Formats: sequence, structure tokens, C-alpha cells
Amino acid sequence: PGAARFPPRAAAAQDGLVNFPFARESDLFNQQNAIDYFEAKYYNAENRWSLSEEHLQEATNLGVAAQVEPSLALAAAQVLYLFAWFRRGGEIIRENIIAAAHFFDQSISVGQCDNSLTSEEWVDRACDIRFGQAAMLYNWLSETDGDVAAGTEYRSRAYTLLESLRTVPRFQGVASTWTSPMHINFNQLRFPTAPSKPFWDSRKVPLARFLDEHFPVFRAELEAILDHPGDLYEELRKADGSLESLATPGGWDAIRIVRYGHWFDGFCAMAPRTCELLRTRPELVNCPYVNTNYYKLHPSSHLKPHFGNAPRLTAHLPVIAPEPLRSGISVGPEQAIWIEGKTLVLDDTFPHSVSHWGKRPRYVLATWFCHPCDEDHDHGQSCPESL
Repeated sequence: PGAARFPPRAAAAQDGLVNFPFARESDLFNQQNAIDYFEAKYYNAENRWSLSEEHLQEATNLGVAAQVEPSLALAAAQVLYLFAWFRRGGEIIRENIIAAAHFFDQSISVGQCDNSLTSEEWVDRACDIRFGQAAMLYNWLSETDGDVAAGTEYRSRAYTLLESLRTVPRFQGVASTWTSPMHINFNQLRFPTAPSKPFWDSRKVPLARFLDEHFPVFRAELEAILDHPGDLYEELRKADGSLESLATPGGWDAIRIVRYGHWFDGFCAMAPRTCELLRTRPELVNCPYVNTNYYKLHPSSHLKPHFGNAPRLTAHLPVIAPEPLRSGISVGPEQAIWIEGKTLVLDDTFPHSVSHWGKRPRYVLATWFCHPCDEDHDHGQSCPESL
């Protein structure tokens, strides 16, 4: 399934289809060079991050080259997934997603990812990425294809990849519980004996209760920013923006509050109580990979399925979500909607995606925080015995 829908091959990779240096000896080298090359073309000043039609054609050409040169399969997969999912107008380019799944799948054999590898070798060869991305994309294709036969093929391939994954030594501790491609998650690899779910019960998570308690403060300061003369929110975004390749072009804006221990003073000057409150939480200030932002999701926007990095959990407090039934998030096999003032706690190391079907922007205070079972940091939480 998922044969790439590319034009007939007219030239080999070395004949002008690939415009960045590549080496047949290392597909990881090729992957990084491809990302660097297309990333520079993807981000644009008007904040509608996407590739132009000319550069989308370059991505297609890379796929053509990858059909000839296997060492380019991973590079093509990443470029088509990261930068060529959407056209600039927001349309999904389904044939690129099909091709990305195919090339991630092909890259598994190129990287020699099999059950003979040690866990260290498996990680060094980026085998998690190759298997996880292929299974996630085939699963997405199976759920969104109007052709029942094609959808069944995609689903079958996703499950075949999962079955292969379950034979690998790195996954012995989770093999019995991963019965669907949507069960793949990376926190469970770190904490195989701890409970694992896409959504955690917010009532049992101290940080979630804290965010709910102080919701009025967060809302008042956010509204003051939005009501400020001019577009203060956009000024703050531009002053210290976050680059991403997940969303419909122009559909998702982020303002950093704190990222990896670095607080955004410009935001904190405008929302001092918000920063003061967040600085009291050990799950944040003692967590070296914390990333706290305000996310603005525009109407009719989507975030493609993707994995987060372990070890962490994520809390989402919808601060302004005026249409509670018009925006939601899928995490693994489960779904939830955002309700103002009610924090969601999710394990974003599962595959997850977001959609907004409403007519008004939605603002969420989102933060990564230390996983409660992480024993390496003094985060003040206890590892639960059950969820």
C-alpha cells in the first residue's frame, strides 16, 4: 500500500533532482541535509509557513530520486511529512502523505532496523522514527480514505509494522499492551511498569488542579494582552516566536512563556501574575525540558498527527475556548474537547492531532512538565500505581 504517486522517473538523483549534498553511505546524513535545505524555504515572513509551489515540486523531485536511491528514502519521508503536508492555502496534499508513509516504511530496511539490534543500536539508527512515523501515517491514511479497500490495506500495513516492533528487544516491556498502532508511545518505554494512558485524570494531577484554581488570573491577563491597543499578542509572538511545521499554514501561533528554563521577559512584563504563579511549580521549574506557551489555534485549522518526546506529560488549560464543541484533540485512540477553565492532562508521546471546526480563535495555556515517574528531577510528584 501507499505506492508513491510520482511522475515517471526521468532522471537519477545525481541528475538534478536533489539540490543538497547527500551520501549513499548515510541516510541519516541525508535526512539532516534535506531538513536543513527545505526548512529554510518553509518559514516565511508572513507567518503562513509552507512551501511555495516551486519548492513543493522540489519535494516531489526528492521523492522521485528516492525511488532510485534508497539512501534518500528517509530524507524524502521527512520532507514530505514535515513540509509538504499542506499547500499554502491549507489544502492537504494526500499524495505526499501516502508517499511519506511509503518512504518511512522503506527506510526501515535501509537503516537495517530489525530485532537483532541492541536498544542502543536501535536508537542510534533512528529506528523509532522510521517505524513510528510509518505506522502512524498508515493508520491515519486508513482512517481517512474513502476507499474501503485502500483503507484496509493501509490498516493492515500499520499493524504489520506494529507486530514487527513487538519482536524487538527494546519493546519487550510493552509488547503485551501495544495492540494497536495508536498505542505506540515513548513514555511507556521509559517507565514500562508504570501505568500509561493517553489522558490522565486531571483531578489526580496537582498541576492540573493548580491551573484550574488560577484560571481567572490567567484569563484576565490574557484578555488584557488581547485588548491592548494594537496587536500586542502578535508583537509578543514576533518578538520570541516558536517555529513549527505541524499546522495548517497560518493556523497556529505560539507565544513562549518559558522554554528549557529561559523565561520570556517580554511576556512576563505583560502578564506578571501568570509568570509568578507558574514559577511556584516544581514540576516546571525543576524540569529541564519544560516548554510553556500560549497557543492560538485559528478557525478551520488542524495539526497533523505527531509524537512528542519522552519523558514528560502535557497540561492544556483552555483559557479562551468560546465554542466548546468545535475544537478537540485526539491522543492515541482517544479524543477530548477543550472546555474553558478545565485542564486536560495528556501523554503527548502518543500520536496526537488537533482540529478546530469553529469560527473563533481558541487560546490554550499549554505546558510540558516532568513525568511523575521520572526519578531524575525533584518535581514534587509521586508515581501513581493506577490511573
